[in-house]
Amino acid sequence: MDPRQWILQPLVDAGLPSETITDLLFRLSFEAVARDGDLDGDACAVVDGQPPAVRAAWVETLSRMIAAAELTS
Repeated sequence: MDPRQWILQPLVDAGLPSETITDLLFRLSFEAVARDGDLDGDACAVVDGQPPAVRAAWVETLSRMIAAAELTS
């Protein structure tokens, strides 16, 4: 499986369309740039108001992003 697919699979499994996934990733990226990479736990604020399954999928996606970054560094 492509690592990018593995990272995003929890969001796909939660039933999010690709446009929504793209929007979430854009918002996360914007927050990271605007805060010089220091999100201080605000990475989950991107999914505030979403159903619990989506919030859980987002946390898993963030965990996978971190794991993938650690594997490549």
